[in-house]
Amino acid sequence: MNTLVDVTLTQDQRSLLTAIAQPWLDTGEWPRWVNVQHDFDLRDLDAAAIYDSLSRVGVEGPFAAEYGFTYHSRASAFGQRDRVRLTVAACLAVTGLRMTVGEPFVQALRHMVDLYRNRSMADDEVPPLILRSVELEAALPHLKPWFIKVLPDLLSHEPSISTGGGAGIGDGSWEREVTRSVWQFRNVNSVEEYIEKTTEIVTANAAQLAPAPVEAEQPLTITPGRGPYVDPTLLDDLEKAAQTSTQWQMHKLIALCQGLNAAYEAGNPYVCAAMIRAVLDHIPPVFGQPDFKQVAAQYSFTVRRTDKAHAQNLETFRPIGDDVLHRPIGPRVPVITMDNIPAPLRLNAVLHELLLLL
Repeated sequence: MNTLVDVTLTQDQRSLLTAIAQPWLDTGEWPRWVNVQHDFDLRDLDAAAIYDSLSRVGVEGPFAAEYGFTYHSRASAFGQRDRVRLTVAACLAVTGLRMTVGEPFVQALRHMVDLYRNRSMADDEVPPLILRSVELEAALPHLKPWFIKVLPDLLSHEPSISTGGGAGIGDGSWEREVTRSVWQFRNVNSVEEYIEKTTEIVTANAAQLAPAPVEAEQPLTITPGRGPYVDPTLLDDLEKAAQTSTQWQMHKLIALCQGLNAAYEAGNPYVCAAMIRAVLDHIPPVFGQPDFKQVAAQYSFTVRRTDKAHAQNLETFRPIGDDVLHRPIGPRVPVITMDNIPAPLRLNAVLHELLLLL
């Protein structure tokens, strides 16, 4: 099986990945797509075309069923103000990223595997296993403070690692739950081994969503097909939450998500738009807000800037939802297509936050 490790990048592709990585390495902030695009415009290069030419494995759609050098699969997923980010796989392509990010990431992952291996188990209770930044600093004192600060964000965007709930603490430290997913990486000792293992997991997940084999061959391409809009694992977690002592009745939200998934896989943009709008109107009370406009404006997300940006993007989708639901028939009715539907990761990010609140 070929993986991203086997890919030979063009000079333009390497330049794009470097342009995305450098602001993050300098400031800890991922660049906005509009800035990257402008930089490449000045070079007479099409940043979107170069971005879309980057190899990926798996199928486009659910978070855990695709992987590439970048987090988003298509440049069309970006609004002008959206931030663009890389994955750990980009350490293979960007000079200096391996030493500052790739190797420290593997060391931190091995520490998480050790935590899971040595966790204490009791017959009557299984407490959550927590990775804390202060304890990571003590266990791996050679890790740079900058890397420890950005590690939760890195973990949140690697498709095969689920770190459960997490929180930032007022003094700048943080904690994240370590789940069984890290055990898949118990034999990983290098950046290449991590990327190969992630490719293996993602390819297996993708095979459950597509009838055709999804094993990537050189050159790598995205396997056609549209998977569920709401991540099936997330939907399962919402259904489990409905069976707990939460004060919120979850049956309507789950039914809306199931309807959204069916419409998205069928390629019905009008039903998708209606279902997304219905979900956005339904969930604000869980966030302590009267409507979704206030969720996007006032709620403090765990991953503040990234997930808040997703919520704000969903709020801008409201006029399209209004058009679908309320525009009467007439001689001139605009056509809504699947291109008008927000990228799935945006609603999934908001629903992940909702799950934390439950």
